[in-house]
Amino acid sequence: MRSNTLFAGFAQRLTRGYVLLAFLLIVGVAGTTTTIAFLQYAASLNDAVSTTGHRVDQLAASAQARHQSLSQYAPAIVKDAQRPRIHVFVRNEQHAIVAGHDEPVSRTAEIIGAVLGIHGHVTRVPGGIIIVAPDLDGFTHFLAFYWSITLPVGILAILAAWFVGRRITRNAIEPLVDVTHALRKIADGDFTPQPLLHSNTELRDLTGAYDDVAYRLSAATAERLRNEAEMRQFIADAGHELRTPLTVVMGYLDALQQGVVRDPDGISRVHETMLAESRRMRTVIEKLIFLARLERKGGLRSEPIDLAGLGQRAVDALQPIAAGRIRYTHAGAPAIVGDDAELYEAMKNVLENALKYAPDSPVRFTVDSDGAYARATVADEGPGMDAVDIEHAFDRFYRGSARTQAEGSGLGLAIAKRALDRIGGSIAIQSLPGQGTTVVMRFPRQPAVGN
Repeated sequence: MRSNTLFAGFAQRLTRGYVLLAFLLIVGVAGTTTTIAFLQYAASLNDAVSTTGHRVDQLAASAQARHQSLSQYAPAIVKDAQRPRIHVFVRNEQHAIVAGHDEPVSRTAEIIGAVLGIHGHVTRVPGGIIIVAPDLDGFTHFLAFYWSITLPVGILAILAAWFVGRRITRNAIEPLVDVTHALRKIADGDFTPQPLLHSNTELRDLTGAYDDVAYRLSAATAERLRNEAEMRQFIADAGHELRTPLTVVMGYLDALQQGVVRDPDGISRVHETMLAESRRMRTVIEKLIFLARLERKGGLRSEPIDLAGLGQRAVDALQPIAAGRIRYTHAGAPAIVGDDAELYEAMKNVLENALKYAPDSPVRFTVDSDGAYARATVADEGPGMDAVDIEHAFDRFYRGSARTQAEGSGLGLAIAKRALDRIGGSIAIQSLPGQGTTVVMRFPRQPAVGN
């Protein structure tokens, strides 16, 4: 598995932890059951010794009542009282064996007997003693037999725990390995989301968090690349738009400096041309600055605006170039909320475009309501637009097929769209070649008081 090298130390520690846990559980269970079994065994052995001891006491008392000597009744008592797991033997006062066998007890058996509290029974009689002793060597044999079964089973259980622990560790670490490889790809600059394992429910949150990060990084990267491309295009377009009037101005300045134009009328025309080109550059620069402000997030003022009054201000500002061609009507006074300066510039740019690109046409300008929105419609009867022009109409510096017939910066509709987007409104163009153009701007209406 791939985690042989990645997370290898962690995997080994985790596996050892499983094995150690299994070992402790086996030792704990085996030790507990062994202790209980041995205590029960010791209790039953002590009961047998006690019962046999009472029997010996009774037999000895009966023999003494018949005036028998110890040597006479000792063999009968040993024969009658002998039991499995118990030794019965008789000693005289000189500690010599009279009956039974005093089998030697190993040191291990003595220690185990002392620990478990196993003890014998001694009956003192005239002429000697009768001893009832537990068979401790038999007990140690039982203990050895028990452990001869328990130890192999325990070893097999530990081996099984090791194999199972490795499998559990592999399953637990595999998602970590996948996420690590995926994160390393991100670190190398590859933000493509990688397919990860989702079957491991314990680590599903981790893989889900990676997916979220990967998708957001991918989206952010795409957005950054798009913004960079737009910025490069913006700079190129702005440079192109400013280069032409600047070239004209510099050319005329050169002509004046070299004395090419000397007569007063020629000099006057040169000055007028340079002034016109300078104004054109100023207009482009002002609109670029305004558009850059609209592109920034935040900074949007929210104030109630009378859309009909806003439209009237735009019409009044354009009257010098409109020559009475704007026919303005409004139904009521729909109120909207937004930035007055931005929306005024948007509306004025749309009207100005209609005046420039339909120079021989009246321009109908209407403000009314459309459900939850207020609407401003600008319609002309000019040359119209084809599908390509409509598609790119809101691009910066795009002037369409009529660009050679009318001067303009190509920024007006881009400014209008951005201003309306910032307040949640919209702008749309309806046009066909030769059938005029209609631009519809929709503004969210101001909620009624109490709503």
